Parts: sequence; structure tokens; C-alpha cells
Amino acid sequence: MDQVKRRKPEDERRKEFKVRLPKWLCDETRKKIAASGMKQAHYVEHVLINAAHPDPSRMLAIDALKKINHDQARLGNLLNAVLTDPDLKSKFADIDELFGEIRNTQQTIKAKVLAL
Repeated sequence: MDQVKRRKPEDERRKEFKVRLPKWLCDETRKKIAASGMKQAHYVEHVLINAAHPDPSRMLAIDALKKINHDQARLGNLLNAVLTDPDLKSKFADIDELFGEIRNTQQTIKAKVLAL
């Protein structure tokens, strides 16, 4: 899928562009925009430069993987807090097991992302 190379917002000047189209074409275009989950301006930009549209199901899968990744980060932060707490150093076996589970989940996430 070709990606649209976007510049930083401060480097890109945008200008309003008004177009009059038949009602049926406007309705059809709005349906396609809604199905794509994109903003109207981004959809038109993709169509004009003939870039492939992102598949909504892939985008939902990526969002789900991001949520899992965020949960993993939170677990890692809790694990770091536990490692610095002197009272909990007696539970190193449990901590090592948690480390292993986190690493396995990270590898699974990486494999799924690469499969997309």
C-alpha cells in the first residue's frame, strides 16, 4: 500500500477548495468516506494521488495491538516499581515468570504487526 508522505503541519499550507458535484455523486463519495474511516480531506487527497486506501479492518487490528502494547508498557512500569521495592524482593520467582510472559506477548505482538 502506497503511503501518502505528509509534511509537518507547519510546513504544509492548506487552502480551501470548493467543488460542486451532482447530489448522487456527493452521496456516493460521502458513503465511501464514511466506510474508509478517514477524514474527508485525507480521503480526497488519497484519491487524487492514486494512493491505496488503508483497509479499515487492518486499522482496527492495529488499534487493538496498540492497546495491548500500552497494557504491556503499564505492566513493565509496575514491574520496575516492584523491583525497586525492598519488601518485594522475596518474590523474584514470580517476577521472573512475569518477565517471561511480557517478553512472549511482545514477540506475539511483533509477529502480528509484521503479518499485517
